[in-house]
Amino acid sequence: MLPLSQRNKLMPTKNKKPVTKNSVIAKTIESSVYNLEDALEKANKAITVRSAESKKLLNESRRLRKRRTTQMGKKKRAIAADKKNSTADSRKAVRTITSELSATSKLLLKATATRQSILEELSGLKESQKMLSGYVKGIYAADRAIAQSKKKRRTKRS
Repeated sequence: MLPLSQRNKLMPTKNKKPVTKNSVIAKTIESSVYNLEDALEKANKAITVRSAESKKLLNESRRLRKRRTTQMGKKKRAIAADKKNSTADSRKAVRTITSELSATSKLLLKATATRQSILEELSGLKESQKMLSGYVKGIYAADRAIAQSKKKRRTKRS
């Protein structure tokens, strides 16, 4: 068995990593704060766009619901007229109104589904925006506290 001093020489040495410099840390902090602010700005823009899309789809679905209700009344009246006096024109009217109602219903389903997916995305965006806003406010508060601690305060004379 070798003495301890010789054993240490034979063992492989681990390469020690150099200590990080202040300039690297300062640059990392600056870029991190910039990334948070940038993400908050992007979240705000995305919320604005998604809200506008949601509002547009809400108006469209209201319009389609109203049209569908009107078409259902027309269909009811056309069926009653067809039962009263069945002619080629009355049967054709029932078919066309039924097909228009079907098309309107499909559009309404599509608009409703699209709006639902946008609302889910919007709620996620709002949650992210809330988190980012809190982080940025916290950083600004910490910056103010650090700036105040740097100032030399006069001692009060009694």
